[in-house]
Amino acid sequence: MFGGELRPDFLKRGIDDQIYSIHLPGLPAIIAPVLAVGGYGVVKLFLAFGSAAGTAVAWRGAVLGDVEWKLAPARLLTGRIAGHAQLTRSDGTLETDFDVSLSGQDVRLSAARLALPITALDALPLGMPKGWKGRLAGQFDEVHVTQGWPAALQGTLDLDGLVAPPPRNAPVGSFRAVFPAAQPKPSLSVPQDPTNVTAQVADKDGPFAVDGQLTLNRARNFAFEGTLAPRGPVPPAMERSLQLLGPADAAGRRPFSVGGSL
Repeated sequence: MFGGELRPDFLKRGIDDQIYSIHLPGLPAIIAPVLAVGGYGVVKLFLAFGSAAGTAVAWRGAVLGDVEWKLAPARLLTGRIAGHAQLTRSDGTLETDFDVSLSGQDVRLSAARLALPITALDALPLGMPKGWKGRLAGQFDEVHVTQGWPAALQGTLDLDGLVAPPPRNAPVGSFRAVFPAAQPKPSLSVPQDPTNVTAQVADKDGPFAVDGQLTLNRARNFAFEGTLAPRGPVPPAMERSLQLLGPADAAGRRPFSVGGSL
C-alpha cells in the first residue's frame, strides 16, 4: 500500500506518451481493458470515439454531418470496439451497429440504414462518377469488410429519381439493387471469383425496363450487364443508341453491358 500523499491532479507526461495522474476510480476501470489489449494508442482512439458524440464529421474539408456514438465497453475485453453510430444531416441520416477489430482490418456492420442524397457521396473516395442526382435508401442486415474488401454484403439499396450528370441532365428512373444476387451469372468482362460482390438490379419506374446484374471484383473492376427495353416512344437519338445494342427480342428487350474501374 502506498503510504505517501497523492494529489488528484495531473502530474507528468512521460516520453512514452503516458500521462501519470490520479483519476476518479470509474475512468480507469473502463479504460483498463483497452489499455491491456491495445496499449496507449488504442486508449487514445477509444477516448476519441467516446468524445465524438454530437460532433461534426468532415472529409477533406467537406462536412458530412453530425455523428453520435454509443460504445459497448464489454466488447473491449475481446479485442474489438463495438457500439452504435448515427450520422445526421439536414437532408438525411445513416445509422448502424458496428463491431470493429482494434487493427481496423475486420469491420462488421449490422442493422445499417441510410437515407441520403446521392450528392452526399461526392466527398468520399469511392471512385464513383460525380454529378448524378437522386436519393439513396438502403437497409443492410450484414456488412462484413475484411482487409478493405466486403466479404459479405446482404441488403437492399434503392436509387430513386436518378438524373444523369450534365450536360444531359436526363431523368433515368428509379432502381433497386439486392445484395448479393440470388443466382449470380458469370460476367462477360469481370473474371469469376468467389470473392466478387454481386447485386441483382431492377428498375422501379422510369423510361426503361431494366433487369441486370452488377459484378465487382477486388481489383475494383465492375460490370453492369443485363437487358433493357423502352417503356414507350423514345427520342430519335435514343432510338439510334438502342439500335447499337443489337436487335431486340420479341418482348422488345436488348442486351447491354457497361464496365469500367472504380
